[in-house]
Amino acid sequence: MPSYKPVAEVDELVTLIYRGALEETPWQSFLEALNRRMQRQSAAITLRLSRPGMPPFIIWAPPPPIGEQEARRIHRIHAELGDLDPLRNALARPGDIYRLSEIVSPDALHASRFYAEILQPYGIEYQLGMYISEPGGWEGNVGLTDGPDGEDFSDDDKAMLIALRPHLELSLALFARLRREETEVQVMIDTLDRLTLCTFILDGAGRILRSNSAGRTLARANKGLRTAGERLALANQSGNTQLQKLIGHAVAAHRDGGSFAEGLRVEADFDGHLGILVRSIEARSHYGNEAGPAAVVYVSGLDNSQPLEGLVAQIFDLTPSEAQLAALLASGLSLSEAAEKLEFTENTVRSYCKTILSKTGVGRQADLVRLILRSVAVLG
Repeated sequence: MPSYKPVAEVDELVTLIYRGALEETPWQSFLEALNRRMQRQSAAITLRLSRPGMPPFIIWAPPPPIGEQEARRIHRIHAELGDLDPLRNALARPGDIYRLSEIVSPDALHASRFYAEILQPYGIEYQLGMYISEPGGWEGNVGLTDGPDGEDFSDDDKAMLIALRPHLELSLALFARLRREETEVQVMIDTLDRLTLCTFILDGAGRILRSNSAGRTLARANKGLRTAGERLALANQSGNTQLQKLIGHAVAAHRDGGSFAEGLRVEADFDGHLGILVRSIEARSHYGNEAGPAAVVYVSGLDNSQPLEGLVAQIFDLTPSEAQLAALLASGLSLSEAAEKLEFTENTVRSYCKTILSKTGVGRQADLVRLILRSVAVLG
């Protein structure tokens, strides 16, 4: 019969290392706890190593005892002198760990410009640093500093950092992945904002998880669409019934591992209409729950201060008039509505449409709309 073995207690520092990837200031709590444990002047993580012209990004705990203006001045100097940092230059491979005194003698250190303009203003006399990295390309140093009244670091201090290294590097990898995915999402959101396409991401219960600024603007304007109880709603009652039905289908498709995309058009509380597309979000794994993203709702209908036609003209080599027509069709207008908006005859618009179809290599108006939307990375 297997014997019961209690789980070993996890050190507070290890817990804080993993929490650090989620903190607004990464690893701030860990650095504060590390500094208390080691009883030194400060602990720090450099997330981006300094190179000529680029200062490092350093998280301190506690912050250096100098004024904000002086800190900015030293930061600018660090951009110029970062390549002269003796400890940073010695920490070249993952796992390297050194005391500053192992790299340079006190006399040579005190004679250096880096000491006079960077270390001494911060009150730094002793340093211990360790190089950490993760496979995606993030790198940096973690370490401690002490002032002239302190003492140099010991082998026991080194052993402490070495024991923490696997946790620091794994936490750095988690941090890097979160930042990459946040950046990718932000790029998409910025694209949608520039095209004034309102976007709402919904969870498995149909609640709004996230919206872009165009979506928030539309909801605040209360022009046919609003947010009520963390949910999207249309002022048009029959349209709202349709919208809720489509959202339900999209959420169910996400849950069942399928796909769903369907649109509707409703009259809005202004001289126009709202074009709405509801689609399911593909489940990337079986490990999800109702709280995760399940569906996305795209809404068009706001005036666009940065028209789509400029981009369409560049991509498909269309004339300005052709690009205007293609953009209007992509935003949900019919040929007759586009003709009225452009102040063209319907025959002229139909002639333009044939030319556009020929230039873009598609055979139907519906295919043209789909091509334009996909080409600007909005819906596909």
